[in-house]
Amino acid sequence: MTGLTDEQVKERIEAGQVNADENPNTRTYKQIIKENTLTFFNFLNLVLLVLVLMVGSFKNAFFVCIIIINTLIGIAQEIRAKKTIDKLAILTAKKSVVIREGKKWTVPTEELVLDDLVCLKTGDQVPADAKILEGSLEVNESLLTGESDNLPKNKGDELFSGSFVTAGEACCQIIHVGKDNYASQITSEAKEFKRHNSELRNSLNAILKVISIIIVPLGALLFYKQYYMVGVSFRDSIVSMVAGVLGMIPEGLVLLTSVALTLGALVLANKKTLVQELYCIETLARVDTLCLDKTGTITEGSMRVERVEPFSLNMEKDSTESTDNSEVSEKKTSEDESVEDSQTAADQETLTEKDEIKEIERIMCSMMSVLRDENATANALRRRFPAKASMECEHVIPFSSDRKYSGVVFHAEGTYLMGAAQFLFPDENKQLTEYAQKYAEEGLRVLVLAHSTETSEGTELPAGLKPIALLLLTDVIREEAPDTLKFFDSQEVDLKVISGDDPVTVAAIARRAGLKNADRYVDATTLETEEDIQKAVADYSVFGRVTPQQKKQMVQALKRQGHTVAMTGDGVNDVLALKEADCSIAMAQGSDAAKNIANVVLLDSNFASMPHIVNQGRRVVNNIRTAASMFLIKTMFSVMLSLLTIFFGNAYPFEPIQMSLISACAVGIPTFLLAQENNYDKIDHTFLRHVFLNAFPAAITISSCVFTIMLVCQNVYHSNDMLNTACVLVTGWNYMAALKTVYAPLNRYRKVIIYGMQFIFFAAAVIFQKLLALGSLDFGMIILVFILMTFAPVLIDVITGWIRDIYARSLDKEKPGPVTSFMTRLLNGKDV
Repeated sequence: MTGLTDEQVKERIEAGQVNADENPNTRTYKQIIKENTLTFFNFLNLVLLVLVLMVGSFKNAFFVCIIIINTLIGIAQEIRAKKTIDKLAILTAKKSVVIREGKKWTVPTEELVLDDLVCLKTGDQVPADAKILEGSLEVNESLLTGESDNLPKNKGDELFSGSFVTAGEACCQIIHVGKDNYASQITSEAKEFKRHNSELRNSLNAILKVISIIIVPLGALLFYKQYYMVGVSFRDSIVSMVAGVLGMIPEGLVLLTSVALTLGALVLANKKTLVQELYCIETLARVDTLCLDKTGTITEGSMRVERVEPFSLNMEKDSTESTDNSEVSEKKTSEDESVEDSQTAADQETLTEKDEIKEIERIMCSMMSVLRDENATANALRRRFPAKASMECEHVIPFSSDRKYSGVVFHAEGTYLMGAAQFLFPDENKQLTEYAQKYAEEGLRVLVLAHSTETSEGTELPAGLKPIALLLLTDVIREEAPDTLKFFDSQEVDLKVISGDDPVTVAAIARRAGLKNADRYVDATTLETEEDIQKAVADYSVFGRVTPQQKKQMVQALKRQGHTVAMTGDGVNDVLALKEADCSIAMAQGSDAAKNIANVVLLDSNFASMPHIVNQGRRVVNNIRTAASMFLIKTMFSVMLSLLTIFFGNAYPFEPIQMSLISACAVGIPTFLLAQENNYDKIDHTFLRHVFLNAFPAAITISSCVFTIMLVCQNVYHSNDMLNTACVLVTGWNYMAALKTVYAPLNRYRKVIIYGMQFIFFAAAVIFQKLLALGSLDFGMIILVFILMTFAPVLIDVITGWIRDIYARSLDKEKPGPVTSFMTRLLNGKDV
């Protein structure tokens, strides 16, 4: 077989017949630039820039520099994250061996084309739907069907993408690529777009929606009041209107959110975690129920031989335990002799047991030298019994998914078989079945080593087969699993272990890993109705023999009970449940379908990364929530000030360049620096409430101070320069006093940032006095400014405590009033 020629490969690539991934891990550079530049607020800033330039006030166009810098920072951070994540994706990309031009080549799975010849062997994952041309295989289609049985595939049979080769070698021809693959077709429902539900995004959108509605009419009214009613010049009216509108725009809030989430994704990327949906970082931080699969999360997916139990010794132990009590009383009459006899018996028993195990090891080493099975069980047996041929092999009985056993016929030794008790002894061996059940309840998998002096000619069971040993295997529990489970328990996250295995075994393994309530398990085959599932997810922690459809129903049931649900999975059979979960986590070793639909992909398939993801989510949300309060202060006091100017004032008390200085020193720079803190406090569903309660006291205080200065200047001094100067000093000082309240309690890092910003603010006011259009103050105005700067910070703290106390007391009432109910729904982000 020579495979395709280079020309044929090129033709198929041009025709789009490539096994390409339709769901790239990251956005393109074009998308990043577009989404960071073409925004509503950037468009509004552009209009304001044109108006300022049109009236010749060039110094007040400085605000556009901040907008450009903010946009460039956002683009740079996202591109940086994209490059890091793309590199990780390349490193973890799967490769396939193909035959082209008569030679074997290793190419990325995504570069396979229709009709390519692919060489598959034990351990490989089928990269695309294919047909066997030469050879034979046994494949595991559990990622597609949820069933773990190995299926034989011979010449002419079809293979489905996502299945694993467990035995054999074959040359196969690709018959479907990309979206035509079987796995892609059965997940078409899951590929339908589903917007990720995020309280953070919903809250930010609610804030931006309100601002977008009021900003244009307020700006128009402000211009109308000053130009047509007060008689201010067209130039000054435009400049004042631009200053008022600029104050209302939270230009850095969306950027800070995007940058914070992107940096969080970058931190996780460095920990081998691929974030495919930024806002899922926040959702996972809110999760209160986590659904886990046993394999890949609690266990490594590999097996280990725990111990070897000679069957004859098990029978002797039972016999000894059933000794009549009369024999015990007889021993008491000759205590010294009994001690000596029992000591000798124990020595003999130990010697016998050692000899038995040594013989079993000799048999197993000989069997492993000729058996070629490749699976977790076989690999565990090879590690415990290294291949060593001490007996002459006549005939090998390979493992089959139909037979559920394998074996070897040795010359002059008879037949040795290894498999599950119920398949080696279909007529039942009561004593053997009892032993197997007892060990299964301990979380052990039992393989029986059986022997017959008869020689098996084919694959059938020989006559006279007797058990000689029990091989007890266990799933290897991940070293970090107990600590990870302990972390989630300490965070009050309810853990649900969902598996297709026997619930007794799963519960035993979960217990060994330290899962709380591991003894509360249920067999999902007994759950026949939705009501049964609803009750089960509330009462049990471990679920065994779960079907793919039941997984989805369990997630839906948990969500209906008000839980925020995250789920881990790796197979196509998990896809619909992953899509249904609030946050989905896939393992890199799993199917492409699961990885494509998941919000988060663990590139090293290590569940220990989960605490890092949760902590990053908390850090991001906590920092954004605090920063949002600072942005909202500026928006709220700008709206209040615009309304006061429209109804009571003559001139808006700020110019755009002055607002830019206040925004930079009190909001932009400090919030960006403080957003780098590690704040891993548990978060709740009160984003809007927290932001509003932090922002309103400072906004009302600053507005009151500025309005006081406006009234004094209008009625006493009649000076716009003095008005601007006093308002800038009072607003800047009080705004940075609000930083102390919002970011309380203050640590050393926070103090350095806040006091540093205060110094920079006043230094800039002195150095750039002319540029900022700041003038001198009369003695009376100096006294007023001093009083306002002294008592306003105290007033912010008093109002903050007062509002929180009133709100807390209103919630304690049995029947809160309509205002309280309205505020509760609003602050919780619910529909009013």
